[in-house]
Amino acid sequence: MLRFNLRQIEAFRAVIQTGNMTLAGELLGVTQPAISRLIRDLEEEYSLQLFVRQAGRIEPTKDAIALHAEVERCYGELEQMVKFATDLGSFRRRRLRIAAIVGHSYFFLPEVIKSFHARCPDVVINLRSGSSSEVVEHIERGRSDIGLALLPPEVHGVVIREMPETNLVCVMPKAHPLEKCEKVTPQDLDGIPLLLISENSLMRKRLLQAFKEAEVQPNVIMESTYTGPICSLVASGMGVSVMDFLTADAYSDLDIEIRPFSPSIPCELKLVLPGSQVESQPARIFIEMLREHVR
Repeated sequence: MLRFNLRQIEAFRAVIQTGNMTLAGELLGVTQPAISRLIRDLEEEYSLQLFVRQAGRIEPTKDAIALHAEVERCYGELEQMVKFATDLGSFRRRRLRIAAIVGHSYFFLPEVIKSFHARCPDVVINLRSGSSSEVVEHIERGRSDIGLALLPPEVHGVVIREMPETNLVCVMPKAHPLEKCEKVTPQDLDGIPLLLISENSLMRKRLLQAFKEAEVQPNVIMESTYTGPICSLVASGMGVSVMDFLTADAYSDLDIEIRPFSPSIPCELKLVLPGSQVESQPARIFIEMLREHVR
């Protein structure tokens, strides 16, 4: 059973902060005898000695210092809880928390966020970036309202919604011989230096499977955790890449050309949403704008 008397803890905390029973009473709006009684009751309840008198002032004991550290930690959590409870009625109307994979946080979401802010200027936006698994974790633990990640169809603990489908494309430097191709195939890329997203990507695994089925050994000269830097290197003439269309399109102002890749490989960009939380109006508006932007 929880026996802590919050008033005793407030008195204890005030005495630690002021170093004086009288000042602690003034801080809490009570008399010095009331503070002394609260401290005495706290000591008796838990068989502690919290303060000793030295040279006319009281000094905290080791137990008091240890207890104060724990009290401060709990007060921080309590203040967060009180703030959450106070804001609960309006929280979802005023704040939108988004978690997204790193690449899309840089080149895709900023334009959507800008448009959303113009439409809903009173909503504070919080954007977190991470891997797909981190995005799912944020949504599952209630730290974010909307997630955007590259995921397989089956992910547990959250709600997954489809986004408008986009496919992988081939990105090459301007004036590259592959410019003449209407579609680029694994056979077209035989022996050509390739810059690809790293091995742990589902997109990468599907791409390598396409090369395997075409009996072509890809000439991979560089791997990157995220696709963003690859476009700049392609523009510099370092090689060619196959990546998701949204990334390629975001960098289309560079000296690159974009061609469809065949066979068609979908980019599994998904919306990740909490399993039990009703979508707020800002969330619904943002999702609508997100889908429209992908289209």
